[in-house]
Amino acid sequence: MIIEPKKTTLAYRCPACGGVPTSVVGIFSLNAELFKLKCDCGESHMTIQKSSDGGFRLTVPCVSCPRPHDYILSKNVFFNSDIFVIPCSLCGIDICFIGNEDKVSEAIKHSNEEITKMLGDYAIDQIKSKENDLNLVDPQILDIVRFVIADLHDEGKIYCNCKNNDGDFVVDIMSDFVSINCKKCGAKKIIPADSTINAHDLLNADSITLK
Repeated sequence: MIIEPKKTTLAYRCPACGGVPTSVVGIFSLNAELFKLKCDCGESHMTIQKSSDGGFRLTVPCVSCPRPHDYILSKNVFFNSDIFVIPCSLCGIDICFIGNEDKVSEAIKHSNEEITKMLGDYAIDQIKSKENDLNLVDPQILDIVRFVIADLHDEGKIYCNCKNNDGDFVVDIMSDFVSINCKKCGAKKIIPADSTINAHDLLNADSITLK
């Protein structure tokens, strides 16, 4: 029997453009030291790190507060919730969505409607223009790319310009590609995740070299 790896859909509201970056996250994606989900506008991102108790620490940008919010969620809540929505404790606006893909999509649309009621038509124009961002790349392709990256990282087969292969890697998940960056030397690699051909090419890779 083949056991499917745990995965969930993750989204947050970008305070810069009003969009909602959304991605399917598999458990293998979180093997790296830091998982980062960035908005396509390039102005914000949220991060996930494993906590000491086996859960996950989320750092989520806020549409109201000047600093992001930190949350710690159990592994069960993160991967097994149909829908888990995190609002800003000050303004009440939903800033993070976790769970089943359809439930997340519904929660985002409901949140957009609530913001419309709060702020009126003026501030919601950007949100409506971003609703198409909910159309995800095939999650199986993203999972394959993430799995291979995590596997190569565990085997020490991701190379950069650091001596003794002592890089400190950060994985950024965008809507149709994955970026690997070394925080020490600045080397970077962009891996497309928009087709099965690209995913198949990565499956056959023995290593990844950042430049």
